[in-house]
Amino acid sequence: MEAQSNSVNANTSSIYTCPMHPEIRQNHPGNCPICGMSLEPLLPNLDEADDNPELKDFKRRFWYTLPLTLIVVFLAMFGHQLNWFEMKVQSWIELVLTLPIVFWAGWPFFVRCWHSILNRSPNMWTLIGIGTGAAFIYSVVGTLAPQVFPASFISMGRVAVYFEATAAIISLTLLGQVLELKARSQTSTAIKSLLGLAPKTARKINKDGTEEDIP
Repeated sequence: MEAQSNSVNANTSSIYTCPMHPEIRQNHPGNCPICGMSLEPLLPNLDEADDNPELKDFKRRFWYTLPLTLIVVFLAMFGHQLNWFEMKVQSWIELVLTLPIVFWAGWPFFVRCWHSILNRSPNMWTLIGIGTGAAFIYSVVGTLAPQVFPASFISMGRVAVYFEATAAIISLTLLGQVLELKARSQTSTAIKSLLGLAPKTARKINKDGTEEDIP
């Protein structure tokens, strides 16, 4: 009976599932085939360290690109008032600053968006990926080839661009993911602490009255 119980616990702890799609289960780490999110253990394992590589990765992406996002948003909001650059030049500056935000910090979101489209399972990653991607592509075309747009699209000597919207949405989404992953990590740690309170051995009283400790 004890061996069977240990086998069940071992099998359960080796199952990985998706936080957004609990019907997805497999016996090894990986990504959800529907949304692309990293799979997590169905039950916490006391033998595993409290280490979340996805949380570390998203923290790095968020903090490294947050200054770029703040600069892009500041230029978009106040650049025309400060007159530090010509508006065409400002569009190029915003483009250069937004490139690492889109192609590095936000890349996992576009991968998840693509997976959701391939699997015909639209979700929030579909919305984020298409929305930020459309704003970025439109702004790039407006910066590189403004002549393809009607004259009514020209404002203050340039085509209005939306690099700040792309950067802000990606940074805010990263922040949300960091907070969510941190909360889930803390919950897992709390569950492990509770499981750690369970006794390591049980005392068995034999028929002859003797006692023995059983792991």
